[in-house]
Amino acid sequence: MPLLRALQTFADVVVRTIRVLIATVSRSVVGIRWLTRTALRIRVQGSGGVTGVARLYDLHAVVVAADLSLLVGLVWAVAAPGRLELALALGVGALVAVPAGLLVSGAPVTGRALIGLSLVGRAVATLLAAQWQPGWILLAALVALILPQWVVHLVLLRRLLPAGAHVFGALWGAVRYASIAGLVAGVTGLVIGAFVAGWPLWVAALCLSVGALLALRLPAPGAPVPEPAKPAPSTPPTKRLPQQEQRTIPEGFHVYRPSSLDPSDEGKKK
Repeated sequence: MPLLRALQTFADVVVRTIRVLIATVSRSVVGIRWLTRTALRIRVQGSGGVTGVARLYDLHAVVVAADLSLLVGLVWAVAAPGRLELALALGVGALVAVPAGLLVSGAPVTGRALIGLSLVGRAVATLLAAQWQPGWILLAALVALILPQWVVHLVLLRRLLPAGAHVFGALWGAVRYASIAGLVAGVTGLVIGAFVAGWPLWVAALCLSVGALLALRLPAPGAPVPEPAKPAPSTPPTKRLPQQEQRTIPEGFHVYRPSSLDPSDEGKKK
């Protein structure tokens, strides 16, 4: 019957669709687990056990995720700047990055304050851009602040590393760790932004706000950098000597030791 065949075809299509969705979700979960393990391994190896460096790793990853989400938001933004405006903004950002890096390198005391204030200002500006879409000038200014922020992070990371640490390895680890977080945020924003245009900008504002909170947990300016914790030397276990059994003596019996007996009393019963 035509109706029965149509129902069978519809059921086959539904079953195949469900199988494809289940396979896609399972593979996505496996990929997310792999990315998480890789990111944690890079974070541990790059920080070398120093708490301040690990916190700066997390801060840099959150900011890179926000910046890539911001760039993805320009694809779906109504008043997005054109290619010429974006190129001009990136050029201005590269020029501003040089004095910002020199400032942090020469006066590391201002590093944490500069990072915190810049993140708060960028979060507010991104929130305004996501809410009202004021124009391409504000978005271009946000793009121009991307490179200076990254340079300040990497310069401060160099200051936080302990003596004798591998500088280029730590910097490369920070770039890879941040790239994973930025890739996840960028791809997710690109997909969801097709349905909700303001989603990438809201994600960028949220990530920048989290970064401002993480900046408060950075080491205090001028404080000594704690060295990585060294494992305590293992002490050999102490051997317990077996306790000698104490014999119980019934009442009415007396025990005489040879040292307490007189020579004339030996062999005599009492």
